[in-house]
Amino acid sequence: MKKCFFLMWLAAILGHGVAPAATLQNTDSQSYDLQIVETGRPFGSQYRIIENAQVEICFSGCVMIMVSTGQTVQVNPNDTVVIDSGVMSVTAGD
Repeated sequence: MKKCFFLMWLAAILGHGVAPAATLQNTDSQSYDLQIVETGRPFGSQYRIIENAQVEICFSGCVMIMVSTGQTVQVNPNDTVVIDSGVMSVTAGD
């Protein structure tokens, strides 16, 4: 029984760490509302990135739309998206 629990725990840890994600960083001192449309999903979701925050997002790639400006960027897993002075820029990952 303990061996089975250990194997399930190990699979959960390894499986969770394998999926790449994009990094979203807001360097501004204000928050922004984004519309996120994940690759392969028909509907988007609203997301708020708070000031000076960094999160992992878009595990299978996505389109990010900044609600206030309409700026749209295509994001792949492992990319880095930085919001600086209200503008998103994407740096390709590995």
